[in-house]
Amino acid sequence: MHNFEFNQSQKIVYGAGKINEVGALGKEFGSKAILVCDPFCRQSGTADKVINSLNAAGIGCVVFSDVIPNPTCDLIDEAAALARENGCQFVVGLGGGSSMDSAKGTAVAASHDGGIWDYAIGNKPIENKVLPVIAISTTSGTGSQCTMFSVISNPRTHQKPGMGSPYILPKVAVIDPELMMTLPQGQTLITGFDVFCHAVEAYTSNAASPISDIYAEKAIELSARYLPVVYREGGNLEARGMMALADTYAGIAINNAVVSLAHVMAHVISGHCEDVSHGDALYSIYREVLRFNAQALPEKHRFIANNLQAGNDDVVSAFDSFYRQFSFLNKFKEKCLKEPNLIDIVAKDTFTYMSGIVDLNPVKPTVDIVREIIKQSVN
Repeated sequence: MHNFEFNQSQKIVYGAGKINEVGALGKEFGSKAILVCDPFCRQSGTADKVINSLNAAGIGCVVFSDVIPNPTCDLIDEAAALARENGCQFVVGLGGGSSMDSAKGTAVAASHDGGIWDYAIGNKPIENKVLPVIAISTTSGTGSQCTMFSVISNPRTHQKPGMGSPYILPKVAVIDPELMMTLPQGQTLITGFDVFCHAVEAYTSNAASPISDIYAEKAIELSARYLPVVYREGGNLEARGMMALADTYAGIAINNAVVSLAHVMAHVISGHCEDVSHGDALYSIYREVLRFNAQALPEKHRFIANNLQAGNDDVVSAFDSFYRQFSFLNKFKEKCLKEPNLIDIVAKDTFTYMSGIVDLNPVKPTVDIVREIIKQSVN
């Protein structure tokens, strides 16, 4: 008998145009919010939709629109200072994973003593006084709107941990597929690949349960079916909606079953190579991680393979067949060819600040094994 726990205590609001309901959704959290987003959301007018909705509900709003990819602890401390100065009672995160993760970090730093880094790296506990968060996703990839994790980078230590606490799970997740219609093809690909990876790792994690498996399987099915469609037809609302559901299902899956080796490696890669996106870092090593992990859980790996390529039971060849239709940048491979010492650095760091997540991998790796996975990936 499989003993497990499953938690997902949040409201999920899905549908076209739901961004216009943020004000009504936020009324229970207070009369002053901070909106955390990236410059594009501000420039494109998407942020204005949120601000107008909040204002119409009688909620004042200050805006922090300086979020960058791989958001840093310094950036989050700056946003938290703005929230405290203005007496903000809740946080709205608008954008991709970086913006939603920054919103969660802001919610912690604005309500706790000291800077965010001690909480991100685990030196201080996160207490039950975190500001409520409403997360509005504009990509289909990170699942951050449905997770209790926030990925924060420290440019001084080159670390990129996933801060985790049930207190930072957004109170409300707003998934509006209309916000994803203009997502560029490259971003559509790398965020869509992240959906697949989340689902696969939750499905094969040592923390998986029968309930998380249901969400992971559905995310694998939908991402395999609809990623090619949104990649070719970015304006296809139905396909965008299905990828948004896949992202949501995968987020729920990792909120309970977490991730494993590949995600840890990708975090370490981006920590040392700030210009390598999370999805591209994942792609650079994923094939060889799948090869290593396929030693275990044959039925689950067959399920993954069959969804990537009907009738193919081999997950590695199915992965190759499915993903050859896309063009990834694979910047990490280029960097390793120029800086071979990166291979050893990433292999060793995989077993440091996120080693607890490595322990969830279905096959136990070592530094030497990870080093070999990277070598095979970049050759």
